[in-house]
Amino acid sequence: MDNKDKISDTFLALNYLNLSKYYSKSKLKSKLNINMVWDVYLNPLKYQNQINEFLKKKVFSDAYFLILKNEGCIYQAKLNAASNDRVFSRSSNEFKIEIVKSNKNEDVYYLILKIINDIDLQLLNLYVICDNESDCIKLPILNDKQAQILIKKSDNFFNLITNPNAEIFIR
Repeated sequence: MDNKDKISDTFLALNYLNLSKYYSKSKLKSKLNINMVWDVYLNPLKYQNQINEFLKKKVFSDAYFLILKNEGCIYQAKLNAASNDRVFSRSSNEFKIEIVKSNKNEDVYYLILKIINDIDLQLLNLYVICDNESDCIKLPILNDKQAQILIKKSDNFFNLITNPNAEIFIR
């Protein structure tokens, strides 16, 4: 991460902290810790074991999704219609994801991510969120706007990303 990104993230964090001072607590049944939401957003792998517990809290999940959707992420919403319970290909205006089964190992799949448009962002993580359950993997360095990641069928990430109700964020 270069200094330009660090400065930008710092200003965004300060903006969210400022907004949190005026957040109406009378409508909330639980307290919102905007510092925690921001830290989870910036360091998803640090909280990977805890994030699903955080997302069960409606206030936290609403703030987290709002930040993800509005702050420099590539986003794809849930699919409206799916022909079966597993989806192995997704596409949007910004990216395409294809999940291909390995010929040699039944439990191994290749996730192929292709970025379609030129993006000024440095993409670091692929988030999948479905029914208040989340998982995140670190993206390898993109080679010609493409990345290939090995995932196992038995992993939770595979179950989430192939679910038609999953929302995908790339940041």
